[in-house]
Amino acid sequence: MTDSQLIFGILQNDERAWRHICREMKPGFASILGQTFSIDKISDEDIEDIFQESLIVLMQKVKSGSVTCSREGALFSYLVQIGKLTASNLVRKKMALNLDDAVTFPLDMHNIAEDEIAIDEKQQMQDELLDKVFDRIPSECSTLLKQFYWHHKPMDEIASILGMRNADSAKSKKNKCMNRIKEIAARLIESDEFAEEVVRCAIERAALRELIKEERIHAESGHLMAALDIDDNDGEQ
Repeated sequence: MTDSQLIFGILQNDERAWRHICREMKPGFASILGQTFSIDKISDEDIEDIFQESLIVLMQKVKSGSVTCSREGALFSYLVQIGKLTASNLVRKKMALNLDDAVTFPLDMHNIAEDEIAIDEKQQMQDELLDKVFDRIPSECSTLLKQFYWHHKPMDEIASILGMRNADSAKSKKNKCMNRIKEIAARLIESDEFAEEVVRCAIERAALRELIKEERIHAESGHLMAALDIDDNDGEQ
């Protein structure tokens, strides 16, 4: 898939685009971060977490209109730069450094300024709280909201998926779920005003994390099957 197709897919929550990114970009992403940071600073497990969080930042940047790819391959470069910044922040926290002493790495991208990939720490903290809120709602609510905001399913189809009577029932349930999220969030975050857009973003992050987890399992099973195949071939020789 081209960068333009991938960006369009991200905007549409197209899981084919995200799976392509996970399968085609992750190996190069992990290799570059492994070369940039020493093993005593970030582990393979850290890189898995950094990749996930970098994809979430990438999604937010694309949907905010911050990402424009002037050349093919720029999306991967953009993702790597987000990863480096995320890893740098992780290393800084591990070393208990002050903000002024943060570990930084020079940008090596074309036409990308550092402030374009900067992560707002205050916003990140609020997002993490909202993610915890979403994790605490009933599974029926999370399923319904993902079907509506991530998969863009109409209410009558959602009603069928969840075994509800009709679209009105699904719509009523959606409103109750949204109110439940706002109720829990109001106890964790100082502001009691939660626009639908804010909740939608939390739902998209949850859906993307779920997809990344599926892809990680897919990759691990592929590696296992490959290892078993090698063992079988060795036994035949």
